[in-house]
Amino acid sequence: MTTSEASEAIIRVMSPYIGETMARSATEAHCQKLGLAGGTPTPEQLEALLGKLGSGLNIFLGREKAAAVVAQARQALAAQEGSR
Repeated sequence: MTTSEASEAIIRVMSPYIGETMARSATEAHCQKLGLAGGTPTPEQLEALLGKLGSGLNIFLGREKAAAVVAQARQALAAQEGSR
């Protein structure tokens, strides 16, 4: 799975909670900061990305809901990886 594919899966999960624009800008910004531009991210890199996004979601959604959204994103990434 490419960084772009992973990002799109994460954005789809987060969009209903914080809007597509916010989900996209946060995901892209964290991908840049973590050096995930292009290529194929490792599972560790994806976990780091989800961790950063989860921290931001805490502010908007609270800890419990943020944890649930991050868990949904993990499931979406696993499903996308499994469909290959």
